[in-house]
Amino acid sequence: MSGIRSAASRLLRAVLRYAPPDSQDWVNAMLRELDFIESDWAAFFWALGSTTAIFKYSVPRRLRAWFGKNSGAEEKLMIKDIGKKAAGVASGVAIAAGVTLGAFGLVWLMFYLFPKWDLGPVPWWVGVIVLPETIFVVAIVALWRKRRPMAVGILLLAVTLGTHFIVHVVNHYHGTGQ
Repeated sequence: MSGIRSAASRLLRAVLRYAPPDSQDWVNAMLRELDFIESDWAAFFWALGSTTAIFKYSVPRRLRAWFGKNSGAEEKLMIKDIGKKAAGVASGVAIAAGVTLGAFGLVWLMFYLFPKWDLGPVPWWVGVIVLPETIFVVAIVALWRKRRPMAVGILLLAVTLGTHFIVHVVNHYHGTGQ
């Protein structure tokens, strides 16, 4: 067998090895037909044409089957999972916002009810920042394993509140000596 005919035969055997099961009989028939082609170059072009025809037939079918199988159920599952995670993050943000507003409310209520109350060495921001941030850390640690999206929401608001406080302090007290 010449090198060209051998290459044609190897090409069709490789196609046979990787062809889907519903196309393997077709590839076998084309491989057997290769023996009856007289010219080596004609056999080579027969193998190329056969390979092209099989790929044109089987590749789109496999892609449709793969996308059809994977896109429908998994895509719905993924969208449902994203929705659950987004709801968890939103509930975490809502819980953290409630804790923050509660802390602000308590501090405001204390100053309103007891205007002459001297806190001594404890500054006002302990109740407004330290208390909620401590609650946030405890909640994040407690929720991290079982309700991670909610913990991420709390973490998001905790970082936002901390950043806001730092920016507030830098803008209002930087350079004033207070």
